[in-house]
Amino acid sequence: MTSLSPPGAARTSKATVTRATIPWSTVLTFAAVLAVADWFWVISLRGAVGAIERTRDPFISWVQGSALLLPLFAFAVLGALALAVRRFGPELGRPRAVLVTGLFIAVACTLAGLGALLVSGAYDYRLQIEQLAHLAPMGVQCEGSCVEAQRDATLVLQLKALGAGAGILLVTNLLLVGWMVAVRGGRLSVSRLRPVGQSESDAPPTAPTAPTARWGAEVQLVLVAALVGTGTILATHATADLLFSVGAAVLFLVAATAQLATAQLATARPGRSAWIVAVVLAVGLPASWLYARTGGNPLAPVVGAPGGIGLVEGAVGVLEIATVVTALLLLSAPAWMRRAPASPHAGKLGLVGIVAATAIGIGGSGLAVFDLGGVDENPTPGNHHVAATH
Repeated sequence: MTSLSPPGAARTSKATVTRATIPWSTVLTFAAVLAVADWFWVISLRGAVGAIERTRDPFISWVQGSALLLPLFAFAVLGALALAVRRFGPELGRPRAVLVTGLFIAVACTLAGLGALLVSGAYDYRLQIEQLAHLAPMGVQCEGSCVEAQRDATLVLQLKALGAGAGILLVTNLLLVGWMVAVRGGRLSVSRLRPVGQSESDAPPTAPTAPTARWGAEVQLVLVAALVGTGTILATHATADLLFSVGAAVLFLVAATAQLATAQLATARPGRSAWIVAVVLAVGLPASWLYARTGGNPLAPVVGAPGGIGLVEGAVGVLEIATVVTALLLLSAPAWMRRAPASPHAGKLGLVGIVAATAIGIGGSGLAVFDLGGVDENPTPGNHHVAATH
């Protein structure tokens, strides 16, 4: 006797067997190898054309920078795999698909390495321009047009290093990606299947006021990560500022505590109240910084004059933008938030990007163990680098 089954039962059963997941071993392996290689070239170019005070301890700088840039390169690799999944599907069955995916990874990581090289070169250029002001006290007769010529020559040198570095990074990444794919036998895992316990149709319904479906959960996770990342950067920066200004350190610690407390609130009691508080904090911190720079800083005697835009300000700005966007999405709860992402890569890109921004911000915080930006000879309150020891 032939058994009867309801329509769609086979599809449901198949859907409950496997689900695509991210091959984190592939992501982290490519990210680690390419981060180490690219940062090696950045350190080498810094030693050739960079500011003299940044050429100390190149090995330590290489190890520190490689570790801090690992999340950025993981973000680049994950983005390349997401593009490959969208272009070829979760299975790479043809050599052409493997080659194009490898090219995606090499180009994405080259852009990440080029960004690191650009930031490093810009900081070198600023230090070298400041050194030109000390030529006269050192007995070098260079004024007026001579100084301008030195500035132009320094800028041209950094631009040439950037151009040469871009070519070096691209060739290095292409060779390393090709080598790693060859070691894997010409195969490249862009998505992995794992068994699941139930189909999406069996999942309980979600409340419209607090999206808990797949996209809603991903957005909520990014919001909490952005709050934690901002608080971590501010707390690390406060520890560095404690060496120069207790008042600045206390203010940064208060701001960090508020960020971390809001992250705890958003985790324990997700809802409109937590999301509104997150928006207020994310808008209030940059607004206070802008007011201190443009409208006058009544706390200047305590915290010192506000510094320029560095890695800390840039990373915090990115995280605050992410906080506002995710909180507003959760508050508005659009229809697509109740659907599952088409690919797990898309859902995790935001989270890995938050981790990358946090690591870069910590690298510019000013602590010697985390420094990505070099060493200043004469630190002042509010700067992001520790003093050089003699």
